[in-house]
Amino acid sequence: MILRLLPLSLLAFSGAVQEWNAPPPPIAAPHAAAPSLSLVELAPGEARCEGGPVAFARYEPPLPVAAFGTGANQLQPVTISFRIDAQGRPLGIARMNPSPDALSPSRLFYSDDDLVPAFATARFAPGERRNCTVRFEARKWSIADAPPPVVARYLVAPHPRQGGQQALFRRIHPADTDCMGAGSPKLRLRAYPAFEDIAIAPGAWAYAMTAFDINAKGRPVNVRIVASDGNAALDRASIKAVRQTRYAHEARHGCTYPYYRRSEATIAAPPPPEKSSMQPADARCPEADTKWTSMPRLQFPAGFVQRRIEGWAIIAYDVAPWGEIGNVRVLRAEPADAFGYQARDIVRNARQGSSPTGRSGCVDLVRFVMPNKGQEPAATDS
Repeated sequence: MILRLLPLSLLAFSGAVQEWNAPPPPIAAPHAAAPSLSLVELAPGEARCEGGPVAFARYEPPLPVAAFGTGANQLQPVTISFRIDAQGRPLGIARMNPSPDALSPSRLFYSDDDLVPAFATARFAPGERRNCTVRFEARKWSIADAPPPVVARYLVAPHPRQGGQQALFRRIHPADTDCMGAGSPKLRLRAYPAFEDIAIAPGAWAYAMTAFDINAKGRPVNVRIVASDGNAALDRASIKAVRQTRYAHEARHGCTYPYYRRSEATIAAPPPPEKSSMQPADARCPEADTKWTSMPRLQFPAGFVQRRIEGWAIIAYDVAPWGEIGNVRVLRAEPADAFGYQARDIVRNARQGSSPTGRSGCVDLVRFVMPNKGQEPAATDS
């Protein structure tokens, strides 16, 4: 049986007391710094396969994220293991250390859900290679010292609104701007690039942050790119769109506006093996008997919907006579082990119909399939 998963579209008492009854003086505790907002970006080191270096032919950096914690928090690197197929695609992608949101006094709290999905869009030179690893170093910046391109990329990318974001927004504007807050210009016409004409790699995400002034006739002037991912076509189209935009007849200085382009192409999963090839010889699980009577909410692993990456997992399990699923394990998953973990949790919480003796050695293929264009889930859905 094949389970086909579609993502759902897709926080007094006063008075004198006798001296000998006085409470003991308070014990002074060490002062703890208040948690503050920072930005974190994960940057790859050298990728290596079987001891030798391998160069990226195409690389998509993970999106920067907000982090919370004190200045004493230390950032931990993340190492990813993988192999490369004949076409240069990384497969068998797996984290080799825990996620940073695990409770630890030595860590900041931030999400790196985009790390593995972004890496899954990378490409290397054609040719099979095995036993590969790459280590990502986490770089942290405060609001005051974050490079403007990092600030702009964070602000433009979809993300939950955080405290301190207004201060980040000010970082990409000149100090004397009158184009924010109460001085925000009144829009009359917003022009947009023809995004469908701008080439972008599957799974990729690109942005362009424009800066400009507005003359007394409401026309943008001095239009320029102040930060971008380097997609020249998007940069040119963004400048053209801003020049065609119109505002109320009020002069303004130090304005910004972003455009971004996200690939709509789906990255298909590699072909799965026949599940029968992975079923044990002594299995007692007839295909006709595996009737699912209850299934939990079906979701992609976090981050892969936004990159439109499909996957699959082959799951082994047993079934109690009353239909409860047990002994669930992942036999194989592609393109990343995250699909295996997600499929394992789905199968573990599902139910089958009852039977006199139960079933053992069952094997199922769980596919994670993107919906057709126009039926995409919300960006916040995992």
